[in-house]
Amino acid sequence: MTTGGTITLRSAARSHTGLVRKNNQDSGYAGPNFLLIADGMGGHAGGDVASAITVSRLAELDHEPGGEDALEILRTSILEANDRICRGVGEQPELAGMGTTVTAVLRAPGNRFALAHIGDSRGYVLRDDRLQPITHDHTFVQMLVDEGRITAEEAETHPQRSVVMKVLGDVGASPDLDLSLREAQVGDRWMLCSDGLTGFADIDDITRVLKEVADPDEACRQLIDLALAGGGADNVTVVVGDVLEGEVETTEGVSVGSVHLNPRYAAIGANPDAEAAVDTEAHATFAEDDVSADTAPIQTVDGEDVEARDGTTQQLRTNTAADEEADLDDEDEKRSYLGWIITAIVIVALAVGGFFAFNYVSHQYYVADDDGKVSLYRGLDTTLGPIELSRLVDTTDIEVGSLNSYSQDRLRGSIPAGSRDEADRIIDNLRKESDRSSGMSGDVEDSTSPSDPAPSPPDSKSADPSDAITRESQ
Repeated sequence: MTTGGTITLRSAARSHTGLVRKNNQDSGYAGPNFLLIADGMGGHAGGDVASAITVSRLAELDHEPGGEDALEILRTSILEANDRICRGVGEQPELAGMGTTVTAVLRAPGNRFALAHIGDSRGYVLRDDRLQPITHDHTFVQMLVDEGRITAEEAETHPQRSVVMKVLGDVGASPDLDLSLREAQVGDRWMLCSDGLTGFADIDDITRVLKEVADPDEACRQLIDLALAGGGADNVTVVVGDVLEGEVETTEGVSVGSVHLNPRYAAIGANPDAEAAVDTEAHATFAEDDVSADTAPIQTVDGEDVEARDGTTQQLRTNTAADEEADLDDEDEKRSYLGWIITAIVIVALAVGGFFAFNYVSHQYYVADDDGKVSLYRGLDTTLGPIELSRLVDTTDIEVGSLNSYSQDRLRGSIPAGSRDEADRIIDNLRKESDRSSGMSGDVEDSTSPSDPAPSPPDSKSADPSDAITRESQ
């Protein structure tokens, strides 16, 4: 492929399932004209399907750079991906509620990029050795920060930090995208990532790697290693693109994550003509020559018949009044029965809702600091009025002080887990980190010091990404 114009991208992408999750719900794309990250929502059914559908549709934008209407092309393409996700739910109802974040960058004329964003994945630009965010999280805690109710530091350990307010997909609302045109400069380095990176790696370490590692693919690899060393409790995907000058010979762009591992997902929702069958029997009509017994023509009568019918008319009026009174009694009785039925339905609904709420809470876990020890709790790290929604399950022998400062900060809040197995894996990773710290030289005495070196990444076997494909322009 030959890319015309004054700038192009030398790019790479890597994705890793992480050390805790069982499947990869992230998808990413890197090409000479287009970069994309989509993080399928872990709390929604089919997050891996939603992200794969989105990337498979939007990757088409890389084939030709956007024209003057690049921003509009990007917007409509994302809305089409949203429609595909919703059609996919129609085809496979078990996927109801699936959603994904989207952060996408499309090359536009005049050394600019069209940027679209929804969710909590992030975009950054490294320019003049300064890493600048170019997206704004659509999360509950970011809303609290914007309103001045909590600080940015408090948001990092807030128990609801994973609650996303806006996403693409089957979530009952039209996508509310952040759209903008961004100036690009030769030498810029653009990075898109899922929250599996920013949630587990320190921003200073991320900046250091982006500044010091010239090769985009190697930069992606080292950034994923940072996330794994920080616990790796989520899928992590990184896309890096360097802005180059001139016309460059390139190979085709590539995809990573769920869209690469599950290519069959791309076909879900792709047929716009697939619609549910309509029950035509409910719309049957009468032929023009059919006459209902209730609408028989009125026959005219002469004057002699009028007097004879007066008595009948009076009797009809009397009967009608009696019928109306009986109908009123029937309506009162029906309303009484209806009231009891509605009350019963409400009681059953509350009971069922309470059961499912209790069942959900009882299957949630989180790991936190309890008197200097890494401890396991069952439930949610919050309260409902005076009621605590969690209880202490186990206190380990892992000293919080033996962990790196980033892990300590996370434990001062809580590290959520969707199951006991997931919580045990988090604790196991923290134990390994503690063991590594205890085996370090005695020169490092205070593990909470901000100047502590970053923890060593896991061995090559555990840190090797599940699928990693480099995208470069020679």
